[in-house]
This record gives sequence, C-alpha cells and structure tokens, in this order.
Amino acid sequence: MDSKLLRTEIKNWLQIIMGVLLCAAAYKMFIIPNEIAPGGFTGLAQLINHLTGWPIGLLTLAMNAPLFALSARSLGLRFGARSLFASVALSVLIDILPLPSVIPAEAAERLLLASVFGGVAGGAGFGLIIHGNATTGGSDMLAKLVTSRVHAMSIGMIMFAVDGLVIVASAFVFDVVSALFALICTFLMSKVIDFLVDGLNSARAYFIISGESERIAQRVMSEMERGITGLDGRGMYSGQDRQVLLCVISRLESPQLRAIVSDCDPTAFIIATNVHEVLGEGFRPMYRR
Repeated sequence: MDSKLLRTEIKNWLQIIMGVLLCAAAYKMFIIPNEIAPGGFTGLAQLINHLTGWPIGLLTLAMNAPLFALSARSLGLRFGARSLFASVALSVLIDILPLPSVIPAEAAERLLLASVFGGVAGGAGFGLIIHGNATTGGSDMLAKLVTSRVHAMSIGMIMFAVDGLVIVASAFVFDVVSALFALICTFLMSKVIDFLVDGLNSARAYFIISGESERIAQRVMSEMERGITGLDGRGMYSGQDRQVLLCVISRLESPQLRAIVSDCDPTAFIIATNVHEVLGEGFRPMYRR
C-alpha cells in the first residue's frame, strides 16, 4: 500500500471511529432515553426493545447481519471491512456505553431538546462514517440490495418507506407525540448528514456565454489558476456559433469570476448552479474503496 493510500485509509478509520462514538452518544444521551425512534434499523430495534426488553444494539446487529452477508460481494474488501466495523461497534456501544440521559425527565422541553440534539449529533456521527467511506448498514443497505433486484423501485423510496413505517409504528408503541418528535429528529439527521457529506465539498459551476470567451478563459486560468472548458454551442434564434465556457470553482471564488467576466464582457450571459460534490484536480481526490 503506497503512502498516499495509507494516509487516506487512516483518515477514513479516524472519521469512522469518531462518527461511531458520536452516534452512540447521541442515542444513549438523547434518543433512546426519551423514546424517540428516528427510523432505520436502530429505531425498529428501539420499538422491539420496548416490547420485549431485548438489547437494542444486539437487535440492530441481528437485523444487519443478513444484509452484510447478502451484500458482501458488492461491498469490496476495504469498504466492507470498514462498514462491518462501524455496524458492530455502534451496536455494541449502544448497549455498553455508560452514558446517562443529559435532559432531566421533568423538563418541559425534554422531547424537543432530545430530538434536536439527538438528530444533530446522530447526523454528524453518521455523516463522519459516510465521509470515512463506510456505512452502518440499516435501511440504506437494504434499499441498495432491493433496488439491485427490483429496478422499478428507487433507493429513496425504500428508505422513506422503512423509516416512515418505523416512525408510524412508534406512535402505537410509544405515543403520537414521540412519533412527531421522531420525525423532527429524522429530518435533522438527514440534513446534517447531507451537510457533512456534500456541504463541506460543495462548489459552484458557471456556464458563461460570451463573444469574449477566449479572453475570459485566459484570465480565469492565469488569475484564478482554475481550469476552464470550452463547449461548442449555437444560438438557435441568432444562428450564431458561440463557445460556452464551463468552470467549476469554490463558493469563495465566485465574486472574482463574476468580476473577470463583467470586465471582459458586460453583456455576457452567465448561468450559475450549485454543485454538491467535486472530485479531481484542484478539489478532493477520488474515493478509494
């Protein structure tokens, strides 16, 4: 293993370990003590635990085991090893981590505080695990497994169905109020995960249509040290051939790019769009499994 790959692997494992600890703390300190079941296999395990008393971590691990067995071939060796560690470690820590609930039972805002802090902390933990190129199994792995065999269904549809059924079931196992706060917790988790996975690597893509394309491109490459691509285009109304410039930059570089375009051609037509992930030269390197 070369030194660059080794550094990447060490970074992945550190993020996974931090993410697992943060997730376990979120469940132990906020989510489980306040009977909030925010979807997924862990949420389902919470409901079964309430009815049977069986350990939540052990139940989660038992539900994930068949998925890992069925998905072993498609996971890849390193990704599979990281994901298996994350799943087992999170399940074990949920059962044995000696952390108390940090919100007093008599607090009027108990469920709101638990759902907000549990959702943010849990989402941050899961985001770190995903950023470390691993998964804890659960509804996302189940969704990928089902869609590989049933192409008419999407991953998002299956995950929504699993999480939705768990939240609805929690209204009967706990109560309706707990289910409503579980919905808030699930929403916050998904937003924090999106921010950590995509937000830290977000950028903006600019399409520039101008008669001064060559001049703009030269200044972007020399002053901003960014690559820029020329695409052949034609105005369907005017019938004129124009070169469309495509440039992907960080958000902080946007004002400089707009200033260059405005200086070269005040009549230029610019389209800007958000880019959630950029991999390659000048940005984050490609993932390695």
